[in-house]
Amino acid sequence: MDQRKFYAELGRLLYAIAAVDGRIHAKEAATLRRVVTEQLVPQEVTVDHFGTDRAYITEFEFDIQVERGEAPEVAFESFILYLTQHKDRFSPAQKKLVLRAADVVAHAFHGVNAKELRMLAELDRRIH
Repeated sequence: MDQRKFYAELGRLLYAIAAVDGRIHAKEAATLRRVVTEQLVPQEVTVDHFGTDRAYITEFEFDIQVERGEAPEVAFESFILYLTQHKDRFSPAQKKLVLRAADVVAHAFHGVNAKELRMLAELDRRIH
């Protein structure tokens, strides 16, 4: 699996979850950054041509989506399409990592709202 594409799509997914209520809260952005540094970076062994851990692509893509103001549903569907096309290449550990990261971002600001819950449920359904 192309790790660069995986992390970019993960960034889109986490953006979608954070933005689905119409606003990215500071706690959600901070939580995303913590997920990257504490969960993604330690398990990734590859770096880009600048020597930066590829897991940081998740953070970069999240920031790009924020800057563009992408519709959360579009970002979510992008991840779902990627998942559908590469589902057989997702290891159980990657599936668990994706679900855990999505859940942590959803819980970052005042718990999980109804829109986030629908996305999480759809993600869980599609990933299994």
